[in-house]
Amino acid sequence: MRLFKFFSYTTASVLLSACASLPKQEYFQAQTATTVNVVNDTIHFKLNNPLKSPMRYFITSTDSAFNAKIKRYHQVVLQPETDSLVHIPADSLLVKTIVLNTMLGDPRKEARQTTLELPFAKGSAYSVIQAYDGSYSHNEKYSKFAMDFSLKVGDTVCAADDGVVVGVIKDYKHGGANKKWAGYANYITLYHPHSGLYTQYVHLKYNGALVNLGDAVTRGQPIGLSGKTGWTDVAHLHFNALIAVPRGLVSVPVKFTGGIEGAALKEGDVVKKE
Repeated sequence: MRLFKFFSYTTASVLLSACASLPKQEYFQAQTATTVNVVNDTIHFKLNNPLKSPMRYFITSTDSAFNAKIKRYHQVVLQPETDSLVHIPADSLLVKTIVLNTMLGDPRKEARQTTLELPFAKGSAYSVIQAYDGSYSHNEKYSKFAMDFSLKVGDTVCAADDGVVVGVIKDYKHGGANKKWAGYANYITLYHPHSGLYTQYVHLKYNGALVNLGDAVTRGQPIGLSGKTGWTDVAHLHFNALIAVPRGLVSVPVKFTGGIEGAALKEGDVVKKE
C-alpha cells in the first residue's frame, strides 16, 4: 500500500516548459505494509502505519449501497507506528472495488500556534517569489498560506522546528512550468509532535534530501538542498505548514522568529535569517 502523495502547486513563471517529458516512474513519500483479504463473507484489513506520526485510512467502495453500510469505517485513525485490524462484513462479494487512501494526521488532535524558524541557513537572505494567497498557485486550501523563497539550486534548506521526518521524495530530476508537473517534485515532510503541525519543503534537487524517513531533526538543522523539480521552471523553495482536518490537510499561517509575520510578507520582500 503506497502512502498518499501530497501535491505542491508552486511556480514563479507562466512560461511553457520545453524541457524533459514527465517521469515514467512515480514516487511516494512513504510506503505501508497494509493487506486486504476476503474470507467467506468478510473483508479483512490489516492497516499499517510505519510513521512516527498519526495517519488516517479512508476506506470506501465503488458500490454505493455497500459504501453506505461501511460509513463508520470511512476514516480510521492509526497512532504512530501501529497496526490495526478492521473486519467488514460483506452481504455480497459482488463489491467490485475497495478504495484505500491514506493521509497524515489526526484531526482530533488540536494543533497549536508556534513560532518557526525561516527554512534556510543562518545568515542567508532571500526574496519572496510568491506569498500567501498567491494567484498563480497559492489559492487552494492545501497551499493558501505557503511561501516561495528564492533559493538557488543547491542552497541549504533547514528544518523550521524540532520534529521527525515522515516523508521523503528525492528521485525526480526535472521540472516544468506546466501544471501537469505538479505531482513530480522532490520534497521532505516533517511532523512536529509538540505543536501538531506538519511542514513541507518542496522542489528539492535530485538526491537533495539530507535526512531519511524516521530521522529526528532539530530546528535549524540542514535537511535538504533546494532545486527546481516539479511544477516550476525557477529554482526556489516552497515552504508550507499544515494541520490535519477531517477531510485532509490544510495550510495555516505562520510566524517566524525575529518578529516576521508570514501574513505581512509580500512578493519581492527580502527576508534574512539572523
